[in-house]
Amino acid sequence: MKPSIIEVHDKSANVYDNMSVLIEYHGHEVLFGLTYEYLSPGNSVLDVGIGTGLSSYLFYKAGLKVYGIDGSKKMLDICKKKGFATELKLCDLVVDRWPYEDAKFENTIVCGVFHFFEKLDRFFEEANRVTKIGGIFSFTVMVSEEGLLSYTDIGSGLSIYYHNDFQIIELLNKCGFEILKYVTFFVYKTPDKKEKSMFRGYLAKKI
Repeated sequence: MKPSIIEVHDKSANVYDNMSVLIEYHGHEVLFGLTYEYLSPGNSVLDVGIGTGLSSYLFYKAGLKVYGIDGSKKMLDICKKKGFATELKLCDLVVDRWPYEDAKFENTIVCGVFHFFEKLDRFFEEANRVTKIGGIFSFTVMVSEEGLLSYTDIGSGLSIYYHNDFQIIELLNKCGFEILKYVTFFVYKTPDKKEKSMFRGYLAKKI
């Protein structure tokens, strides 16, 4: 029986930040760089799948109020200890309605999450609901140069999903977002750095 996404992240919570350094994961820096020109101190950012807080710490440093939701209590406990988040809530990201009212946030980010899910419709619909008109939605996806759809990660046993440009642009258009820009970056799959994965960071605006 395959482990659940939450079980895997609970298990890896204590080593997540260190592992991100070892595999040279810079998705959080990519998203911050993409969004920086649109950020204003005092604004809010919802970090969907905030985990240990790695993805939104730079937003906090830039003067934003960080709100976070995640399905892993152990990840949230580590994030809470860092002391920078305004509010953290435990939430099943694809089953539960995100626990915030409509149009609450100027910025919504999803970093290092989408490759664990085959269908992203729910994420994009909820992002549209909680983001203010004119607000920013930024996120990362894993992409395949060979056109693959998915694979099973040997270490965790989880299914990992690729998402191509056509899928993303179609979802953005469907859910009321205008794409502003994107950038491609690479991440090592394991600390031995023998194989890389290709990711893409997107920036879109709610219209």
